[in-house]
Amino acid sequence: MSRDVADPLSPWTAVRVVAGREIFVKLRDKAFIGSTVFMLLLVTAATVIPVLLSQQTPEHRVAVQGDAAADVVALAAQLGHEAQDPENEVPPALALLGAGGLPAADLSVVDVEPGADLERLVRDGDVAAAVTGDDVGSLQVLGGESVPYEVDVLVRAAASQVQVEQAAEEAGLTAQEVASLTSPEPPALRLLDERPEGSVPPELLVLAFAFLFYLSVLTFGMSIAQSVVEEKQSRVVELLVAALPVRWLLAGKVLGNTVMAVGQIVVVVGAGLIGASLAGEGELLGQVLRASGWFVVFFLLGFVMLACLWAGAGALASRVEDLQSTTVFMQVLVVVPFFAAIFAIDPGPTQRALSYIPFTAPLLMPARVVLGNAQPWEPWLAAAVVLATALLFVALGARLYRGSVLHTSSRLRAVQAWRADRTRA
Repeated sequence: MSRDVADPLSPWTAVRVVAGREIFVKLRDKAFIGSTVFMLLLVTAATVIPVLLSQQTPEHRVAVQGDAAADVVALAAQLGHEAQDPENEVPPALALLGAGGLPAADLSVVDVEPGADLERLVRDGDVAAAVTGDDVGSLQVLGGESVPYEVDVLVRAAASQVQVEQAAEEAGLTAQEVASLTSPEPPALRLLDERPEGSVPPELLVLAFAFLFYLSVLTFGMSIAQSVVEEKQSRVVELLVAALPVRWLLAGKVLGNTVMAVGQIVVVVGAGLIGASLAGEGELLGQVLRASGWFVVFFLLGFVMLACLWAGAGALASRVEDLQSTTVFMQVLVVVPFFAAIFAIDPGPTQRALSYIPFTAPLLMPARVVLGNAQPWEPWLAAAVVLATALLFVALGARLYRGSVLHTSSRLRAVQAWRADRTRA
């Protein structure tokens, strides 16, 4: 007589079920939702606010008294208007005097009759500043507590240009002679180790990716550990282990949290790229996309390398309150490499050496690729080192997890879990 026997779950089906459960729980976790929203708001603010600020041109009313003051402020208003167009270059006479990158501003000229009380106009806030004088060499700028930055820079630049033009006219120089003095032929520039250029400094991209890796590994690593200990504390793990092998349960947890970590990073970075695209920063968009390839590879390798150890650290605890002591070693493994990578951001022997150490390679080898000081074969070698370490740590974390996941009476030490390991089929 035959009887129907339920088909056992295949390894992939079991892992997929556990991973799906982890993803479902994480999507309903308020802490995960809150952290994602916070990072989205942070990225959106970092993308939108500078654009909004750059689109707002400050407006200032400037009182003038005297012929020279009127000429200088009129020229300052013209320079402030021209600076609103990024394609306009600084006049050669100003560039010679170091007046590069003039601020954009709308300056309104307020003519004041001789003998009028300029101090009262400034104190009452009717004007942002006042400029007086009939001689460009002895002008005086009058302000309240301070003179607005745009007014100060533009008036200084305009006064400098007027004085240069007057000196050239008094010396009887022709237009060609003035041009040769104010626009000399610059020397040719040749860089031995040219670094990639972009709308964002490469160091800033490196720091941004490093921070995302650090935050994700720390957040999701602690989440894995907390999930493990909560299952132990509620005795749910006993039911799960009775239904499927421990190694499948661990693989599902790591896979589910890896998917969520990568998904969160993609959402956050994608929001930033969309914001950059809407803001017209196409160059920034291409720069980040070019730099993100190796960061994604090393992020996956580095996350998986530490994920099983986080699960093992969580299994050592018997209750949530024990996590702080059982995961302190893992927190050190995340925090110390992060700060080591930050301090080694400048190219040199230290950065090169740390880019091959498994804990700092996920941060520094992609950084070297972005900074342009890595040979084409170096990322592949570093990735192989991290992969080999990941396989070792997966085996180590799995053994600690198996040896302690069913021990619910008290907190275990790593040595005790190692010895108590009972391999399950």
